[in-house]
Amino acid sequence: MATVWLAGCSSGLNDPYPVAERGQTIFYTAFTERPKHLDPVQSYSEDEASFLYQIVEPPLQYHYLKRPYVLEPATAVAMPVLRRYDRNGRELPETADASRVDRTVVEVRIKPGILYQPHPAFARKADGAPRYVPLAPDDLRGVRGIGDFAHADTRELVAADYVHQIKRLAHPRLHSPIFELMAEYIPGLKVLQGELLEAQARIGKDGDAFIDLESFELPGVELLDRHSYRITLKGAYPQFLYWLSMPFFSPVPPEADRFFGQPGMVERNLTLDWWPIGTGPYMLVENNPNSRMVLARNPNYRGETYPCEGEASDAGAGLLEDCGKTMPFIDRVVFSREREGIPYWNKFLQGYYDASGVSSDNFDQAVTLTSQGEVSLSEDMEAKGIRLLTSVSPSIFYLGFNMLDPLLGGGQSRAEKERARKLRQAISVALEMEEFVSIFL
Repeated sequence: MATVWLAGCSSGLNDPYPVAERGQTIFYTAFTERPKHLDPVQSYSEDEASFLYQIVEPPLQYHYLKRPYVLEPATAVAMPVLRRYDRNGRELPETADASRVDRTVVEVRIKPGILYQPHPAFARKADGAPRYVPLAPDDLRGVRGIGDFAHADTRELVAADYVHQIKRLAHPRLHSPIFELMAEYIPGLKVLQGELLEAQARIGKDGDAFIDLESFELPGVELLDRHSYRITLKGAYPQFLYWLSMPFFSPVPPEADRFFGQPGMVERNLTLDWWPIGTGPYMLVENNPNSRMVLARNPNYRGETYPCEGEASDAGAGLLEDCGKTMPFIDRVVFSREREGIPYWNKFLQGYYDASGVSSDNFDQAVTLTSQGEVSLSEDMEAKGIRLLTSVSPSIFYLGFNMLDPLLGGGQSRAEKERARKLRQAISVALEMEEFVSIFL
């Protein structure tokens, strides 16, 4: 699937934003669907990833420019190695048949010195005690966001934070979408969920009360030292390294759970699901998902250099001009909610947004197709100083049939089921996917 994206430059004469913001490195963009979850243990959609991947850092990430996609260390010191063992404890070669693998061991060592964003969960009093745990009901008067707390602090990222997050996969109140899958591979994860359910039952009516995960064990995940941890998997699972690039396996400090787990927090949307915490280049400073969300540069971010290699065409496209420069380049990212594509497009043309996708509604206005099927920018867009960026991304589309319908699903007899099967096959063959894409995508 080809993705078409336009980027424009607005002049000061047509700047719709306050004068005070001129000259600042602010990226103005929009989002169409409000994020449902920003807690990394729950988030599993592209709309949420636009925000969350700027805030939290799993141990691995994808190289920004290389294609096909290549994993590389993020907070990890180096790429972890999958070590496979048979039932007698003998290490097996990578080429060993999966049926011989009894368990797989992954050890991750993270870089020392990485700091979290400033956050009130880390704030402490002079005697070292947490400043905001516990909180009295009056302490939350007038508090509606993380920025309303007067004090914030940070601490170093440690391996125990990753272990804590993996335990959170089993938390009965969080309903992680990957729990069932991970429970098949991580020893003890299913048992841990049962123990947490019992703990929640003991709490009784106060179902939102804090459950201290540090008092529960998870045999499949071990803390080796301050900056290293080990994950043991049942059998062979070579795809597991790709999971380590997703927010499900990013760190969550226990202090955050204690802070947000206090009475009165949920009623004020003071939760990890609303205010994620991380070590990434940005932090969420404004969250109004029906209107506007703002990311600001994390002052504690260690910095990461822009890549110096990519695809063969990247140099000619100018994508390597920032080679070796420290990121991030932008101080703030302002997201405004746009529910419809046409207003989004019109505001882009008026200078409200710095970039816009191209939908079927404005395709003919924005781009032209050559006789070879190549996409190029229209003359009108070029005259406005707009640039065209295209990329190819994999997409999967499903055609579903209602199997409860007697015509499509079939009746009780074998003959009726066979007729329905042939009808489904005929519909699948008759569907012109190229025409479908040209009209609807």
